[in-house]
Order: sequence, then structure tokens, then C-alpha cells
Amino acid sequence: MSSKYVLEVSGENSEIACTEIKYIEQTYRSFDIIERRQKYVLIEGDPDKLKNSAFVNFISLVIDENIDYRKLSGTGLPAGSFYVRVSGAVKEQAENLESEIGKLIGGTGRVSFKNPDFRIRAVLIDKWYLSIVVYERNKKAFEDRRAPMRPFFSPVSLHPKYARYLVNTSVTVAGESVLDPFCGTGGILIEAALLGRKIIGNDSSLNMVMGTKLNFKYFKIEDYTVYNKDISELDTGYPVDAIVTDMPYGRSSGIDNHDIIELYRESFKKFYELLKSGRRCSIIINNTEFLEYARDYFSIENVVPVYQHKSLVRQFVVLKRIN
Repeated sequence: MSSKYVLEVSGENSEIACTEIKYIEQTYRSFDIIERRQKYVLIEGDPDKLKNSAFVNFISLVIDENIDYRKLSGTGLPAGSFYVRVSGAVKEQAENLESEIGKLIGGTGRVSFKNPDFRIRAVLIDKWYLSIVVYERNKKAFEDRRAPMRPFFSPVSLHPKYARYLVNTSVTVAGESVLDPFCGTGGILIEAALLGRKIIGNDSSLNMVMGTKLNFKYFKIEDYTVYNKDISELDTGYPVDAIVTDMPYGRSSGIDNHDIIELYRESFKKFYELLKSGRRCSIIINNTEFLEYARDYFSIENVVPVYQHKSLVRQFVVLKRIN
């Protein structure tokens, strides 16, 4: 029988986090989603690929479950010291519950907050799940790859966690090719390279192309191809497995005297030409009306709105190539 795991995802946008999990499930088929409630997801199977997620904060192995937390058992606990954290309960009650659950599962004389041998999370979803933490996301690693930390950056550069999301929703695996036709400073491709994808970039600005190469060197990425072409002229020489990109918009587009609508028309047509049959584009746009220009070439598989700040909502869209 497969093991169960509790996933605790980032609370900033549980929809985008759960969408990412759904696509990782679809890509690798190594686990099944059993239950999803707000920022909690219960899975069965192998959670290893979820360690590449942008939004999964904790992965914990379930050792006991019960409607009543007072009936949770510490039978499955390994030897050694630990401490308990409660999640999903009312915040004001959490501290008392942590102490009570710790005692119920045999924590007397075994509690250590400084150097525990393992950590316990008691998570309330549809019922209580007593679980051992097997993974915690390194948030600092993502922060260390933010645009200002790179040698070359743009103020409108995408945060690495959203770049990682695009790669994870492209339904690709290590060794497959990922193209960013509007690569800017290379942030999306950096995440793709870290996940083992074969990366291909393009930007119409030579300055951006040179800056992208500088960033690749900084992150010790050596295997890549980057073009400096207008989207209408881009030719990779072979069909790619996925397209992942932050589509140009407004002042950030860097396009002079070019109708943005015509750009989208050209782009979706070119994406169709560059992409393998049945494969996906994972993109960000500002206006879902632009998706009308994609309908001749792609089916719209998923759309998730993400609030960047008060005046800007960006749409994270997965498109699937028709035939």
C-alpha cells in the first residue's frame, strides 16, 4: 500500500499552488491527489518530484489519522527527539494543541526545539493527520535568484517562484526542450535549467540576450541556445517540447511602433509552428482577450489569475497545441 503525504502550500495563492501540484501529478504519474482543501493537499504515492515545486512549503509522511486529535497515536514514531507543530486549527488554539498532542504521542522527555531528530506536524484537513516532515521548501534559494541578485536584471523581471511554476506546468521532464521566445533577462530559463530541461531562449533586444548570457554564466549554466530575433523570424531548427514565457505587455514590452495585438497574432501562430503536436505553452498574459488569437492553434487548458499588486492582475495560462 502506498504511503500518504500531507502537502502544505503557500498561503499567498492556494489556487496557483494547487494547479502546479495537479500538473506535476499529470507529468510524472508518481502520486495521486486524494483531497484538496484550501492550502492543504493530501496525496498518495511518491512525493519526490514535488520537491521541485515553487509553492509546496512542507511535505509530511502521514503516520496516523483520526477525526478526534485525542485519539492520535505515536505508534509509528521513530526513536529520537522531536517537537510538534499544529496546522489548520484556529491559531489561538494551536499552542495548547501542540503541547497536548505532544504528550498524547509520547513526547514527555523527548521534546527538543533546538536539535530535534525529526519534526511532527499535526494537520487538520477533513480530519487530523499526524505526520513526519520529510521536506521543507528552501525559500531563501528562490530569494537568492531574484532579479536584483543577478548581475543583469530588469525591474519588471518575474519572481523565480512564478518562473518555476511555468516550467512545472509545461508538462515536460528533464532532458526535454523548453523555449522562452521572449526571454528578457533569462529568469524562466534559469529555473528550467535547474530542473534539467534543455533551454532555448530568444529576445529581440540584443542587450537582453547579452544580459541573459551573463546571468547564465553567473548560475553556471553552460548548455543553452539563445537567439536574437524578432518573433516572426524565430526558427529553432526543430520542434520544441514546450514554450514557457512571460508575454510582452505595456511599457515592459520593449517593442517600438509595433501593434501589441499584431504581436500576439504573430506569436501564437509562431508558437504553433515551433511546438510539437499535443504539447503545451505555459505563459503569462495581462489580458485574457488576447487568447482569442490563440484559439485557431491551441485549446485553453487552464487559467489562474494572480494579483501582483492593487492595479495589476496577471493571468497564468496553459495552452495545448491542437493536433
